[in-house]
Amino acid sequence: MTRTIAITGATGDIAAALIQALPNDHLILLSRNIESLKEKYGHLTNVELLENRAVHNAQPISVDILINNAGFGLFKELSALTDQEIEDQFEINSIFPIQCIRFFNPKVQLINIASIAGKIPSAKSTIYAASKAALIAFSDAYRMERPDLIVTTVNSGPVKTKFHADNQAYLKKVGSNAITSDKVAAKIISALGKNKREINLPWQMTVIAKLRAIAPTLLDYLAVRFF
Repeated sequence: MTRTIAITGATGDIAAALIQALPNDHLILLSRNIESLKEKYGHLTNVELLENRAVHNAQPISVDILINNAGFGLFKELSALTDQEIEDQFEINSIFPIQCIRFFNPKVQLINIASIAGKIPSAKSTIYAASKAALIAFSDAYRMERPDLIVTTVNSGPVKTKFHADNQAYLKKVGSNAITSDKVAAKIISALGKNKREINLPWQMTVIAKLRAIAPTLLDYLAVRFF
C-alpha cells in the first residue's frame, strides 16, 4: 500500500538517501528553497514539493509518516554566537519540527531526527545540544500524549554529510566513529512502521550516553579532553 511520507530538510544528504529508498511511496518534501527542491527532485513522479513557509501559510494536511530531518548547527563558543544564530538553531532544531507535527498530523509514525549531542553535550555545542535535547524531551512527552502514534527519535553521532563540511577537523578527530548518511537512512527505513522508541548511532554512542547518566563528571572531563 502506498504511504504518504513527509520529509523536512529534503535537500540534505540523509533526506536524499531516504528519498532514493522510497520510490513507491508518495513523498511530500520540504525545504527552505523551492528552486533547490525542483532542481534535485523535480524529475521524480512520486513527490510533492513544498517550501517551509507552507507550514505557516497553508491548510494543515494529514500524512502517514513524518520524518523531521531538518537541522542546523553552529559549533563555537557561546560568546561567539549572535542572538540571531542562537534563535535560528532553536527555530530549526526545536520549534520548526513541532510546527511540522501540527501541520502534517502524522497518523502512523513520527520520526524526529535529533542528535546524540542532545544526550552527550560537548563544549562549543551549547545551543545545538540544547536545541536537540529539547526535541528529544518533546518526543518523549509527545509519545505519552499520543499512544496511538509511533514516536521514534534518531540520535546519531557525527555523520559524513555537508552538515560538517566546514568542520573537517572534527570529523578527523572522531575518525571511524563518523557514519555515513546512507547508514542513517537505512536504519530509519528499517524502522518504518515498527514500534521503535530510539535509533542511536553508532552503537558506541549508546554506551557512552548510558555511562554519562551514571558518571556525568567523568564523562564531562573526557569530553573536554577529546573535543
